[in-house]
Amino acid sequence: MSFGDLLILFIVVGIVFFWWQQDKLHRRALALAKTACDRADVQLLDDSVGLRRLRLRLRRLNGHFIIERHFGFEFSPSGAARYPGLIIFHGTAVHSVDLDLSRTLAD
Repeated sequence: MSFGDLLILFIVVGIVFFWWQQDKLHRRALALAKTACDRADVQLLDDSVGLRRLRLRLRRLNGHFIIERHFGFEFSPSGAARYPGLIIFHGTAVHSVDLDLSRTLAD
């Protein structure tokens, strides 16, 4: 194998690994959204989450770069109005799960 062939193989393996990791985190985000909505006694709308943001982020603690992913979803306390929710991953670790319930109380 030539250097070019190895480089192409390395790139393909990297893409496949990234896709596999992304799919795994998407499934985990959906499970977290369902759990958060059940605990808050609200309905997860469309039974789905979607990737809203993907970026590299420098961690100040150790100076390493990580991939930060934001998954968004919508929920409703009554089924009449939609409110946004957000799940943030730093690498593969869950950073936060946010349902902005204060907005639902004000409406």
